[in-house]
Amino acid sequence: MRLHETCTTDQAAPQFDHEWQRRAFGLALALSEFRHYPWSEFQQTLIATIGEWEATPEPERGEWEYYDHWVATLAKLVDRHELLTAPLLTDANDHAIAHDHDHENCEDH
Repeated sequence: MRLHETCTTDQAAPQFDHEWQRRAFGLALALSEFRHYPWSEFQQTLIATIGEWEATPEPERGEWEYYDHWVATLAKLVDRHELLTAPLLTDANDHAIAHDHDHENCEDH
């Protein structure tokens, strides 16, 4: 899409072809912002995930889809930090309470 020359836009903003990509991006960012994992961990895991895809023989790895790697990375971090499987901590009134997710470098995000 070409904008009129008087229009401005953030060229560095992420671009999405599908709504699920926007949601995956937002979820990964929100989980980091809410201190479930440092952003640097997401970045390093994404790099490793893409590296695994690149190391797979070409006939076996399928087409390049950046946000497929993003979602795979998100799934790894959700599993690693037990975000869906950790026991729910509650107070005496049975209200959920926040707990640490074993962060080493929380300031990295």
